[in-house]
Amino acid sequence: MAPVMIDAQAAPLASPAAVSRATGRRRQRRREPADRSAWALPVALACLGLALYLAAIHPLGARWAVPAVLAVLVLARYFWTVWPGWMLALVPCLGLAPWTGWLWLEEWDVLVLASAAGGYLAWSGPHRHAPPPVQPVWRRALRWRGAAWGLMGLAAAMAGLSVGQGVSDAGGLDWWVWQGYSEAGQALRAGKPVLALALMLPLWHRAAVRAPQTLTPALSAGLCGVLLVVSVGAVLERWAYTGLSNFSSDYRTTSVFWEMHVGGAALDGALALSLPFGLLALLRARRRGAVALAWALLLLGLYATLTTFSRGLYLAAVLALPLTLALWWRQQRGLEPDRFEPFPAPGRVLPLETPAVWPGWASLQALLVLVAVGAAVGWQVFGAGGYRGLLAVAGALVALLLQPPSDPALGRRGRAIAWGLGLAMAVPVVALGALAASVWGKLAYLIYALAWAVSVLLARAAWNAAPPWRTALGDSLRAAAWLSTVGMAGVVVGQWGGWVAALPTVGPLLLLALVWPLTQGGRLGDGLARLGWRARLAGLAAGFAAAGRISAQAGGGYIAGRMSTVSDDMAGRLHHWSRGVTMTGAAGGQWFGVGAGRYAAHFADNAPLDERVGDMRLLGGPEPALALAAGRHVQGWGEMFRLLQRVDDAPPGLVLRARVRNPVALTLHAEVCERHLLYTAACRTAQAELPASGAYRWVTLTLGGDGELAAGVGPRRELAFALAVATPGTRVDVAQLSLQGRDGRELLRNGGFDEGLARWFFTSDRHHLPWHAKSLLLHWYFEQGALGVLVGLTLWGVALARVSWGHAAAHPLAPALAGALLGFMLVGLFDSLVDAARLAFLYGTLVMLGLGLRSPPPPAPEPTGSRV
Repeated sequence: MAPVMIDAQAAPLASPAAVSRATGRRRQRRREPADRSAWALPVALACLGLALYLAAIHPLGARWAVPAVLAVLVLARYFWTVWPGWMLALVPCLGLAPWTGWLWLEEWDVLVLASAAGGYLAWSGPHRHAPPPVQPVWRRALRWRGAAWGLMGLAAAMAGLSVGQGVSDAGGLDWWVWQGYSEAGQALRAGKPVLALALMLPLWHRAAVRAPQTLTPALSAGLCGVLLVVSVGAVLERWAYTGLSNFSSDYRTTSVFWEMHVGGAALDGALALSLPFGLLALLRARRRGAVALAWALLLLGLYATLTTFSRGLYLAAVLALPLTLALWWRQQRGLEPDRFEPFPAPGRVLPLETPAVWPGWASLQALLVLVAVGAAVGWQVFGAGGYRGLLAVAGALVALLLQPPSDPALGRRGRAIAWGLGLAMAVPVVALGALAASVWGKLAYLIYALAWAVSVLLARAAWNAAPPWRTALGDSLRAAAWLSTVGMAGVVVGQWGGWVAALPTVGPLLLLALVWPLTQGGRLGDGLARLGWRARLAGLAAGFAAAGRISAQAGGGYIAGRMSTVSDDMAGRLHHWSRGVTMTGAAGGQWFGVGAGRYAAHFADNAPLDERVGDMRLLGGPEPALALAAGRHVQGWGEMFRLLQRVDDAPPGLVLRARVRNPVALTLHAEVCERHLLYTAACRTAQAELPASGAYRWVTLTLGGDGELAAGVGPRRELAFALAVATPGTRVDVAQLSLQGRDGRELLRNGGFDEGLARWFFTSDRHHLPWHAKSLLLHWYFEQGALGVLVGLTLWGVALARVSWGHAAAHPLAPALAGALLGFMLVGLFDSLVDAARLAFLYGTLVMLGLGLRSPPPPAPEPTGSRV
């Protein structure tokens, strides 16, 4: 039998009392515990001071930012063993640039600083209670060896050199808060993830040294929290702006990532990093409540994946999730199989805490056949029954997977007879259901729900072996209830799409009905009978994922169009990459790069005139003003460079008054739209033709329309005011902006730019290539040169190797880490990813874990005479 794999936290540790006696009374006599570090307190105070300063100058006000810093400080101080993992879930939440105007400074910076301050305060002491004792090296789940420290140090040095080059290339160091993509702040933004990792690494190490049993679950919870945050953000965005079932419009979800205001794939990268942890949570869950939550989390993540319409992310999910599953399966070899008893008898306790092995190949084949048949039937039903028909088929599959096998004494003939009797009983039920639905359509859904509920209840009775349900008659009744469910799925299709349109679905539903006797015995039935409850739930998740993929492909023209343009898009991407390589060589950055955060600025200087993008920046002088320039490319609705501010309301009679000057004639465009980030749902717009003028003057634009914006059922749509120059290659200087409705209430904040760019943001809705290298490898090459690419790939490769087949392969997080690293790199083949600082920090976290995690210790021998 293969060695049993257990988590580090499962290994028995010496009790605090025993350790205290062994090392003991000397430490207790001291006023302060032995793990105090003289350097920890100054680091904590420095981090806290900087966090409070950033909170005090926050554009949305210090009255909420300062208490938030103090709250994180307390959590990090008193939960120092778990907070370094938990805090990862908050990183995607904390990006408020569309409301604040901060670009290179962000709220997650404050989170890291406050977390570091609390962690180092806990390290510096004094403590009310002594911290957990130092654990032996072999018990620590996280330990970096010398080679790993060398690699991480080399990567940090390369990043520091790149930041220095970027600052120098931008004209020198500038700590001013309001900096755009052409200024030194972008170089500093690229260096923040490295500093954040440097602050957090000692805290992770201390948690591993002092409390290894808490580290793995804390990291797992934090990374699952990342998936939850970005998935819920995607669901709410789709619900508000397109509807949850709309896959035909070219609306690509951005969720919580403001960094996508100039395109990019931050959401794709976050999903690639976190989806494997959702799958691992489902595979490792022990109790049914945890399984249900993990299942819901994974389905949310898969839905968010579909809404990105990202072909790179689809590829990453197809390859990374099976890798996670395969590595987890390898870890489970030799463990005791679980049992599928979804409805235990009263008083019976199932061994849910026992780790379960993945089923054998025969059982896996049976499950795959069942899921494939369900997906094929769903494909056929979707065309006529839409999402209602697809959900009805999915519900029938759920009920089928909950069924127990027939009594082996019945044999093949007995199973066929039971199926025939069930079919005979189901036909009149379905006929009556169809008749009732023709009188009142809603009855189709009610009767379907009743048939499904009866099927599940009969399955429960059969699992408990309660007479007379574990007999031939009971099998016939179970078959009748389930076949009625399948038949009513056809009635649902007919009620929704019309009876004539439902005729083509009769054959597929009959095929699904024929699956029943196969699942009750024989090769397929025996394989299903050996499936544990986790495997069945994983099969259900696969079935729902297949259903979602079917609905997205068949119900939406956009995803099909994306798939049909792969070759053309790839040709354009290759041309863009060749420009990036040429641009790097022209700047002399082949070996050490051009500098961090300088891609957009160099592209603007080197691109053909008709591809240069717009820009905005504050002007010097006695009067605050902002220069807003249009790009030289075609200025369509989606291509305009927009100055943006969130507004709370859009009352009737909106009037914009702007104090502007423009050296050349141009068209000024203004709008108030329902907008999450890139796409508009409903707008009030106005345009004005401005003759050339070298002096400031007032311009008035009336944004027509009295209809209410941001109304409707569901999450409220955000409102945003935007100003743009609609004439290519021209510029307007704006000194004052005022937006009011008929009630005379001012809707804009900081309209005179007295507070810099506070509250002001910008977007380039569809013109994205000039802002990104569009490849992680090319991004590394541009910023850090060939040596940077070599170091980056080495870090990634060593981390992936360690968690796949190296020293960390048996760690509980290893399967998900391997899937996450592979998925991130696959998405990174087609997008930069790490130019979003939050995503770079999360990726760096996984690489550091991959370099430092180690396999858990073997189980301790059972003490003599211990009770079982």
